[in-house]
Amino acid sequence: MRERLPLTTGVLTSISRLIHCTDLSIKAVEAGGDLMAEIIELAADGENASKIFESYIQSGNINFLIGSGASFPAIATAGNIEAEIDELLLANNESGASLRCLEFLEQIDTVHGKVSAAEADESVYNVVANYRIFLSTIDRILFTRKNILLPRHATVFTTNYDMFLEHASSLVPGVILNDGFDRSSSLSHEFMFTPERFFDRTYRSGPIYGHQIEIPTINLIKLHGSLSWRRITDSIVFDPAAIPKLTDEEKADIAQVNAYLAKHFLILPNLRKFHATLMERVYYDLLRLFSKAMDQENSVLIAFGFSFADEHILDLTRRALRNPTSQLVIVSYNHASAAAFQTKFSKQRNVMVLAPAAGATIDFERLNKLLVSILPGQANAA
Repeated sequence: MRERLPLTTGVLTSISRLIHCTDLSIKAVEAGGDLMAEIIELAADGENASKIFESYIQSGNINFLIGSGASFPAIATAGNIEAEIDELLLANNESGASLRCLEFLEQIDTVHGKVSAAEADESVYNVVANYRIFLSTIDRILFTRKNILLPRHATVFTTNYDMFLEHASSLVPGVILNDGFDRSSSLSHEFMFTPERFFDRTYRSGPIYGHQIEIPTINLIKLHGSLSWRRITDSIVFDPAAIPKLTDEEKADIAQVNAYLAKHFLILPNLRKFHATLMERVYYDLLRLFSKAMDQENSVLIAFGFSFADEHILDLTRRALRNPTSQLVIVSYNHASAAAFQTKFSKQRNVMVLAPAAGATIDFERLNKLLVSILPGQANAA
């Protein structure tokens, strides 16, 4: 069997270099001799958080890391689905792992079926609305940011398999969402996944003097694949159409369950066997993009709805924070989880955990209000 460990090691070692420090590093607090992330309690009016976000967003390269908490309650938080599947595989229960994976995918498919058929219940409608406001706000922030020397683009990394972000972008026509697929003219409608597209920038020329103006662009990088990804030979293509569900009789046949799972291209432990070589290459490329983004000077990563239970991404992030000009801002859903984040990053000084007061929460709607407050004339939006 081919050893996969060098895949992760190669990615991790690529981000170990240090570059000179700027004023984007934050103060750390000492606890037991370790440098620990600072916990900032969100003020009732949100003003302290708005100032924090504005200072980094106006002068840094903007990145977001979105986890399953952002799609809650439309889709129940995934927890650590990979760990669950791994445990079943370690127990030699391959059929159990396949059925658990099937159950997980069916849950997401059911929700997206409602969205596509305009039958969304309140929870689905609210989640789509939150994503729409999120994308629209990032677009406006990029358009109005004061530092014209910085590129007008931001990157949203996500481990979510759902297509809420893609659906939300279709509701905001002015937003350019670059998902890495080459949509050049194609009679076959097979849009190939081309990671180089993430380095593209969009400009518009003035009608009279021809001055070029950069148009805001948001990169969407799905670190664990997506329900809309399909494999054709040695390439990945975009196909948002739902794969027909299995009947109860078909689910009783593990061979048919595996055949159904093999049609998906997702970074899940029991699916890697179906696309081993291609999956390793794509996964490596995606993690390398994450490392490269964090390795940029004055890079900020705002994490929301993400628990950092994924050991690969946690390790990558820790190593990326060796770059003293990078900054991680974790938006904690509740006060209790803030301490857990502080423990995970106990040796990183350039980490800030934004936590609500005891008994309160910071949900997606609250995060959007904090981001909107950065915009000109919106100081009281938080």
